[in-house]
Amino acid sequence: MATSAMAQSQFVPKAKLFEQLNAIIGNHETGLLTILTDSNRSIFLRFSQGKLTRLHCRSGEAGEAIQMLAESAAVKYTYASAPEDSEPEFMPADSFLQLIDPGGDGGASGHAAPVVSSAGMSADPIKAQMLEIATEYMGVVADMIVDEAFDGNSDVGKAIDYIGNAIPDANQSKAFRKAALEHFSSIDF
Repeated sequence: MATSAMAQSQFVPKAKLFEQLNAIIGNHETGLLTILTDSNRSIFLRFSQGKLTRLHCRSGEAGEAIQMLAESAAVKYTYASAPEDSEPEFMPADSFLQLIDPGGDGGASGHAAPVVSSAGMSADPIKAQMLEIATEYMGVVADMIVDEAFDGNSDVGKAIDYIGNAIPDANQSKAFRKAALEHFSSIDF
């Protein structure tokens, strides 16, 4: 049974994330899991038939991503089905679960997350980079906003404005615009 996209709009105990991870692995699902930690760090996990094929965070260091997850008590996350991935297994999923659960409380029970629709990640590297920056300032809603910003539009400047306008907090919006403009400074707008 394929799981449709699931999202947590509020921070939830990490045990909820373990329920989602166990469902992905146990059901041999293929999709993208975007996680925002309680320390405001974003981590992207890619699964193909229940196998962890990619692990990414801003620094690009898998060890740092695992440590951030291990130290987090609460997370927000979205999960969306995605096409099959041809990447080899990054690490055994059970090893990954053990690394991010030093306290061993991942089996705590609870109810399922609400179902929402969400599009998968794009192969467009500019859009992927924009999503990573936006997630730092918007959390899990960034996936949807970045998709909308690039829908029929390849203008990075317009995308930055669209995303910046979608951030309700003026300081966060300003910080996002600054970070995005610095990151994409080599591109002519």
